[in-house]
Amino acid sequence: MRRSWRHGLLALGAGSFLAGSVVQGPLPALAFAYPLAMLSLLEAPSGSRRPYRRAFGLGWLAGTGCNATALYWIPGLLHDFAGFPYVAGVPVALLLSASQGLTLAFACLFAEVITRRDVSPPIPTASPNDTLTKHTGVPRWLAFPAAISLVFSLSPALFPWRFSTGAVGWIEWAQIADLGGPPLLDLVLVLVGSAAWETMRRPRALPLVIGALALGAPALYGAWRIPQVEAARAAVPSLQVGVVQPNVGIAEKHDTRLADVHLRLLRQMTRELEADGAELVIWPESAHPYPYPRDARRDLPGRGGVLREGVRGPVLFGTITRGTDRCDRWNSAIALDANGRIAGVSDKVELLAFGETVPLWDVLPPLRDYFPCPGIRPGARPETVTIAGASIGVLNCYEDVLAQHARTVALRWPDFLVNITNDAWFGDTREPHLHQLVARHRAIETRRELVRAVNTGVSSHVSATGETVIETGTFVRTSFVTRVPKLGGTTAWTVLGDVITPSLIALFFVGAFARRRRSRSLAT
Repeated sequence: MRRSWRHGLLALGAGSFLAGSVVQGPLPALAFAYPLAMLSLLEAPSGSRRPYRRAFGLGWLAGTGCNATALYWIPGLLHDFAGFPYVAGVPVALLLSASQGLTLAFACLFAEVITRRDVSPPIPTASPNDTLTKHTGVPRWLAFPAAISLVFSLSPALFPWRFSTGAVGWIEWAQIADLGGPPLLDLVLVLVGSAAWETMRRPRALPLVIGALALGAPALYGAWRIPQVEAARAAVPSLQVGVVQPNVGIAEKHDTRLADVHLRLLRQMTRELEADGAELVIWPESAHPYPYPRDARRDLPGRGGVLREGVRGPVLFGTITRGTDRCDRWNSAIALDANGRIAGVSDKVELLAFGETVPLWDVLPPLRDYFPCPGIRPGARPETVTIAGASIGVLNCYEDVLAQHARTVALRWPDFLVNITNDAWFGDTREPHLHQLVARHRAIETRRELVRAVNTGVSSHVSATGETVIETGTFVRTSFVTRVPKLGGTTAWTVLGDVITPSLIALFFVGAFARRRRSRSLAT
């Protein structure tokens, strides 16, 4: 029992250690080291005849520790914006961390399943509680990376994250994301640590060579790929883009009495950017304080207009668009040209559960007594907008942390990507920095420039190599103008999508069938 408690605490610590790879900045070395700790715990004698339950439990504790560390700001968020006292906010945050920790729990369980294929009865040892068994499964150091990549690709999460989020801390190594996206990064990153664990545990040539290749080959690819991308960036036409970060707090933003004040501020900052040479100015998510009718074809008349007080345009801005029904609301980005004509509208497709939509509203009638509307309506499909001579792929709010969604947008062949976001909800925490960190992966995967306009920061320009060209601080009123190359190429990830996950599934079934046949032959 004492050993079980010790292993449980070590698993919690290992998960917190993994979160450390992103919480204070991208430190990929911590993520490389995580498999060393977890594999040591999974391999240790358990004193139990239930290895699958033990693997699940240790993985769950590690996942809970990881999420609790990375999402430490949740109690403050619940206190400030939902009225939760801290005594209630902390348990809710722990419940969220435990639910998202199930991803690592199932990854460890799946790794144990494909590792253990007992073909002989348990062999007694000196301890009556411990046994030895003969296995014919996949070696643990190979099973663990495959399980991590597979389960992370298949598991939903309220706050999506990947094992390899901090990989951009070593920018050369992260360039393989344009080949296989997050599943490939997860697989190779964990393989580095797993191979190191196997080499230290039982020195052999195979894990040493595979681990060295997993560590070195991506770095060599990145050293070759980055100059290519930089050369392409220098050779293509570009657009001078201005970004407005108005730094409007949540309470002020929802105070309708301040709508005119906020709109005048946005116009003023836009005029200044246009004077500095901006050919297109971008405002954050829902920055415009007045809703736009869905059938609008031009700028709003009167005080709600964008092209007022010397603003020339064009402007790409976030706002709420409304239909004729009271429940018809969309979180939209509107492209307004210099003539005051609406050149395009892009609606947010991926809505945030509970924040923008009520889950199960359509199938549970009692919910309609409390929520007369299901929330914001999702867009029909990702759309690009053409403005200022450029085709722009819009990622609204947290859509830039969703690799598959960004890939879908990239398949519409935009010249570059724009993310409009309001992260003011999360306060002065690490969340805006985590958001920026995850978003950088989308630039590498699609080989598109990414411009982020965030109400309270972090606003940024991320190059197609994933490196930050400009990055603002948080909770400051600021703006910038940046030259954005209009890259029009493609990548293996954009064209092929996720080939890693179905390949791993296929290998699992092939291996399971082969082991079943082998077990039967050994039994006879």
